[in-house]
Order: sequence, then structure tokens, then C-alpha cells
Amino acid sequence: MHRLKLALAGAVLAGAPALAQDLPNLRDARDLVFSERGAVEWEIFPHESLSPTDIATLDQINQIQPQLYYAALAIHPASGLASERTSLAANYHDEQNASAAALAACGEDCVVVMVIRPEGWEPGRALQLSAHATAALRGEYRALPRRARALAISDTTGEWGIGASPQEAIAACAAPDCRAVVEG
Repeated sequence: MHRLKLALAGAVLAGAPALAQDLPNLRDARDLVFSERGAVEWEIFPHESLSPTDIATLDQINQIQPQLYYAALAIHPASGLASERTSLAANYHDEQNASAAALAACGEDCVVVMVIRPEGWEPGRALQLSAHATAALRGEYRALPRRARALAISDTTGEWGIGASPQEAIAACAAPDCRAVVEG
């Protein structure tokens, strides 16, 4: 789902929202995001439908094979943790949108019982990127010329794109809500 979409042609997205003038550059952005290979932390929200064994299972799974940040797990309480309705949404740019995606995939009457974030996360961070977008920022993005590069993200889908301008990055991101978040 999340793959590099490099748009170097002069594509302009029709009807694109106004772009922010003061986007962080690469140096500032690197200081704002977490390591793409960094440790994650998870928070389990105890729900009456989760047994102590379910909670221990969630802890154990995250210790053995942690998911990419930002992620959320939603369950249908009447069906339990081991239900086919249980849904994990991972590699989003923030926990709110990961939670919304997990709830949408789980369906009606579902609740979020766990979120996964980068270790050390605090609310209100100026820039949050998924693990894959962070890796691209430190890799493919960094390799582009300083004066001709931008990174755009979609909050609702977790998609991202890189281009020679904010408009090209938005086009490469290819989701209706894409917006440029880093330039230069």
C-alpha cells in the first residue's frame, strides 16, 4: 500500500488546496520525526470484553513482532479479540487516523483497544510521519536536490508522495486529502 511515488514530471493537481508557506525543510523535519527503525510503545485500553489472557496476548505479540507506527487495533466486543472482525491499521501518520481506519475496517459497534506509537511520543508534535514516510524522508527525499523537493502525506490513508515541488508531491501521494508537509 505504501510505496514511493516519485513524480518528477510537471504535474499540477487541479483544485489542490492552498499550500502552507512555512513548511519545515529536511533538517528541521529530521529533528521532528522519530527513527523509522526506532522502538515503539503501545497502550492497551482495557475493555470489559478483553480477558486478562487477551491483554497478555496483545503485550506478547507487540514484544515479539511490533507493528509499524502509528497503529491501532479495533475489536468488536461481542465477538472478542480472536474474531475475524478484529482489525489492525498500521503505518499511518498519527494514531487518530490509524484508529479511525481500524474502526472503519472492524465495523459497527467496534472499539479501539490498543494504539502503537514511536517510543517517546508526546501529543501535539508539529510533524508526525509513518515509519515508511520517515524512511523515505531520510532516504529517497534526502537524495533529491535541496531546492526541488517536497513530501506530501494523506492523513486518512497513510499514503505519501515525493516530488520536485509541493504540487508534484501531492499528485504523487494520490489521495484526496494529501498535503505538503516538508519542502526543501
